[in-house]
Amino acid sequence: MNPLIAIIGGGITGLATAAWLEHDHGIKDYVILEASSRAGGKIRSELDAGFTLEWGPQGFLDNAPDTLELASIHGLDDALVQADDAATDRFILREGKLRRVATSPPAFMLSDILPISGRLRLLGEPFAPPHPGHDETVFEFASRRIGRQAAEILVDAMVTGVFAGDSRKLSLAATFPKMAAMESEHGSLTKALFAKMRAAKKTGSRSAGPAGPGGTLTTFSGGMVRLTDRLARSAGDRLLLKRPLQTLERTGSHHILTTEEGAIEAETVLLALPAERTARLMTALAPDAVAPLVATPTAPIAVVMLGYGDRNAFGRPVGGFGFLVPRGEDESLLGTLYCHDIFPGQAPDGSLFLRAMVGGARSPDAVSLDDDLLTGRVRASLARVFGSDPEPDRVWIVRWEQGISQYTVGHLDRVAAAEAAAGEVGIELAGSPYRGVSVNDCIKQARAAAARLAQRLR
Repeated sequence: MNPLIAIIGGGITGLATAAWLEHDHGIKDYVILEASSRAGGKIRSELDAGFTLEWGPQGFLDNAPDTLELASIHGLDDALVQADDAATDRFILREGKLRRVATSPPAFMLSDILPISGRLRLLGEPFAPPHPGHDETVFEFASRRIGRQAAEILVDAMVTGVFAGDSRKLSLAATFPKMAAMESEHGSLTKALFAKMRAAKKTGSRSAGPAGPGGTLTTFSGGMVRLTDRLARSAGDRLLLKRPLQTLERTGSHHILTTEEGAIEAETVLLALPAERTARLMTALAPDAVAPLVATPTAPIAVVMLGYGDRNAFGRPVGGFGFLVPRGEDESLLGTLYCHDIFPGQAPDGSLFLRAMVGGARSPDAVSLDDDLLTGRVRASLARVFGSDPEPDRVWIVRWEQGISQYTVGHLDRVAAAEAAAGEVGIELAGSPYRGVSVNDCIKQARAAAARLAQRLR
């Protein structure tokens, strides 16, 4: 087997790269090597007793054109499902109480999500000190622009929800590039937000939707796996499962990929793998890429899903999108989604379906707890929030030892160094360790990687 292109990794990035090679460049001479028995990576959906269980991403924001185009190309337009309006309300836990995140500036200033001193400090955002000229952490940026209280409560919760990470260590430019651009382009977050609101009003578009700014959380009927299954089906026999790559070498202008089933020769290669695995493969071939790659750690995550037959199981309403937990509030819990309200049809009528996230950079050892201890910890946290501890009818647990990539300070420089070293030996890199961890980010990276691979062939 001697394909033009070898794609290593059959997660969303690898599958999407193959799809873009065909659609954008007419290239069908590729092979995808996937080590496990199934494609899709962390995207995995299962149906059990009427509950739609998501092992990985719950959905994607519909403001990313590449993802919607990829779905449309593969005949999934009719399968798109937007979050229900009931999921508009989002909450943050502060001082043991759930506090609603207001969506308009006047409502926010009148809310209790921050102490009054923290809300007043927000008014000084346009007069904040300028960017210091170095790669700031998310926490440093937020403290400088909107104040320490907002950084500790609002921004830390946001970082927890996206990266399960520590806002005091993660790079703003790498984790939230749009926020960095808002300051760069407008000089102030306040001015940038008002500019976006004016633009949205002119076009009649939504400036915010359930679960996300600038878009609406979206999935597919049957779960996110519909997308990866369709991409895998499109790849056909060019997708090789249970085919881990053992070694990667370069001979002249070609690459030799060794697997248990034999060697494969390819002209160019894409590595869409975890950073640690990529570093091991590059040790001899591109040693200058190794140090930047191993400097990208991951935060382990455990997902505990609980199903209750009674919608009123806690004796109080549990509705909206869910809540996030800032650091120092409850170390046992990162946040909880109210899946019965988010997407229609993902829980039986009249039931309650919660998806709690545990671990992350805050409590990495929690992922290794046995099922009973992990479930008990989650139930104790929910009892503190909701005031009671009903027995769930069903519990499902998923553990990701290599969970979410952590973009610490200096990340973008390290990525550029790794990409340059890999590029010198004809190898491309893409995926969640590099330029975004969301489904949208990975699909966008895949399209760019497909263009670079096609260019190499030319």
